[in-house]
Amino acid sequence: MTAADSHQSPQKPSAVQRLVQSLAPFWRPVMPFVRAAQMWLDAEGLRMSAAMSFYGMLSLAPLLILLVGVLGWWMDRSYLESSLISQVQAVMGQQVADVIRQALQSAQEPSEGRLASIIGFVVLLSGATGVFVELQSAFGQLWRGQGTAPQGAAWWRLASLRLRGLAYVLALGFLLLVSLAMSTVINLVGAWAGAHFAFAPLAPIMQIVNEAVAFGFAVALFVGLMRIGVGAKPPMRCIVAGAVVGATLFTVGKQLLAWYLSTAAVVSAYGAAGSLVVLLMWIFFSSAVLLFSASCARAFQEERERMMKERLPRDG
Repeated sequence: MTAADSHQSPQKPSAVQRLVQSLAPFWRPVMPFVRAAQMWLDAEGLRMSAAMSFYGMLSLAPLLILLVGVLGWWMDRSYLESSLISQVQAVMGQQVADVIRQALQSAQEPSEGRLASIIGFVVLLSGATGVFVELQSAFGQLWRGQGTAPQGAAWWRLASLRLRGLAYVLALGFLLLVSLAMSTVINLVGAWAGAHFAFAPLAPIMQIVNEAVAFGFAVALFVGLMRIGVGAKPPMRCIVAGAVVGATLFTVGKQLLAWYLSTAAVVSAYGAAGSLVVLLMWIFFSSAVLLFSASCARAFQEERERMMKERLPRDG
């Protein structure tokens, strides 16, 4: 090495490097979402969403029966069913509402014999909680890179998963009860205010309030579903942030999906099975959003840990 080489000034960064450095403050907030999308794709989020839609369709009727049975302790069954169908129709459309109505009507058919009733109840619990067991397996794949349990796990572990699923069915019923009660109160307040204060533009205000309640319900539901099961989870603040992202995507995406289903010939193309296809598409979309929100929670956790490591040398 010559003396001239030893006294050379360091090489200046290129224009591309300077551009990347200048855009770093703007790019950093987007990085957790890019990381979440990468984790979602690496864990085969589309395949897991398809599996969730299959389990969800099989668990739908038992889940509805349990929800109606639990909420029937506090509300009239016929009013509850009509309100539930109206809520589903408002979000998912007439085809899915018809499937829900048919499932509830079929569940009211009397069973034959005590043994058949006991067997039916056991099958009902197994079917209603199966989707939550599959959901926990998907979260384990996203957050820890593994399933819910290793090979040869004890039978009580599977039983505990089923019991946790049943607990979340009850929690879902409570959230649904609160949502129906708040919707009823909002409608009553809107009707009363419309009769006494005709000059106020109440329709847009009530619509905004209803959307805010639905958004809060979606956030609470996403948080509850991501807290299911055992094992390491992201911190609560990361889960809530992921749930907010998921609820936002669901609120926007449901409008786009409803528009697509209203313009596409999905029902006519599949004939009598068109309503089930629409239901599968809705469950697939909801599962994909839920799994992506779980990926966001994990990405927020990684970003938080990275920022804490960057602060350590400064604090030291």
